[in-house]
Amino acid sequence: MRNVRILILTTDAGSGHRSAAQAIEAALLHNYSQSMQVTIANPLHEPSSPSLLRHAETFYLSTIQHAPERYDRAHALTNAAAYAALLRSAMGLAIGDALRQLLVRHTPDVVISVYPLFTALVADAYRGVRGRPGLITVVTDLGHVHHTWFSPVDDLCIVPNAQVRTRALRCGLKPHQVRIVGIPVHPRFAAPRAALEDVRRDLGWRTDLVTVLISGGGAGVGPLAELSIAADESNERLQLAIVTGHNRELAETLRARTWRNPTHIYGFVPMADMMYAADIIATKAGGLSVSEALAVGRPLLIYGAAPGQEAGNLEYVVRRGAAQYTPDAAQFVAGIQRWIEQPEARRAAADAARAAGNPLAAFEIAGIVRDLALSRDAAPRLAPRVSLSDWLSSWR
Repeated sequence: MRNVRILILTTDAGSGHRSAAQAIEAALLHNYSQSMQVTIANPLHEPSSPSLLRHAETFYLSTIQHAPERYDRAHALTNAAAYAALLRSAMGLAIGDALRQLLVRHTPDVVISVYPLFTALVADAYRGVRGRPGLITVVTDLGHVHHTWFSPVDDLCIVPNAQVRTRALRCGLKPHQVRIVGIPVHPRFAAPRAALEDVRRDLGWRTDLVTVLISGGGAGVGPLAELSIAADESNERLQLAIVTGHNRELAETLRARTWRNPTHIYGFVPMADMMYAADIIATKAGGLSVSEALAVGRPLLIYGAAPGQEAGNLEYVVRRGAAQYTPDAAQFVAGIQRWIEQPEARRAAADAARAAGNPLAAFEIAGIVRDLALSRDAAPRLAPRVSLSDWLSSWR
């Protein structure tokens, strides 16, 4: 197999897109490290991209936390073909040059996007050039997927389930362009593990208590303190593991508290072993957070869902029987108590989670990428765009 170059495009609006990119990268390097060169890049962070776009990633997190109704309106308003085309044009004007520079620098054989719109902009960059890289979009949500995910220029669109496949076809993709695989989670979620009791001992956890893992994602957002304290004061014999991500202030606040039950507080840490060692996972309805829990077959308490795509994720896992929706502290405690008092119900939810998950999705995507790379000629080269000042200098 010839050496091929793979470019994975992501953003950092939330941690899920980058987690998906890293999952695909890990699977590619695990299976094809001798013949693959893999790069993850965020076009919004390129020096030539407007700084406003970098701030937009932070603004997204703030909006879904403090003004979700605004995000909901924007998501609904733009969720149509005409608005998708308008967004594509606006994004092209904003980051077209930065994206072109990435393509010139890396000369990819295949470009994978784990974010909407990017592959369409890659195709635009190669307009007028003989050939282009293979283009794959990997959708990272389970339900209400926005129109901008679906670009007719893609060789393949990887979707998580039949519901999203139907949505892709309604948005204009052809059946041969859409493949149901799943949301890619890191290969460590599929790795063989020791007995659950041994993993808990390695983590320093008790082995004899029902353990609830409470996570706020990479940013540590959501009512983690309220929910954790309510669970601790519910007089159940519990063990709590709380992951605050990059939210150091929250971690310090929780560590300063005197807890009734065994409680372990973490910052930004790998989650696979902790998810495996937990009995119940509490999280917001991010596509990657939910998919990771499904991959290890653990039932979910969903305490929050941003409007739009996360509402679709919530609907999907509740409908499959893998989750309870517990949007406030009282319902959260009631959900924990139900699964403690009715272990058979907890086991049924765990079975449903396992059935809905696909821990090997990243490896399947890696195989698809390899096949697409090998089916194409050597990567076409883009010439750097000459600026007006450089052109004038050449005439002096």
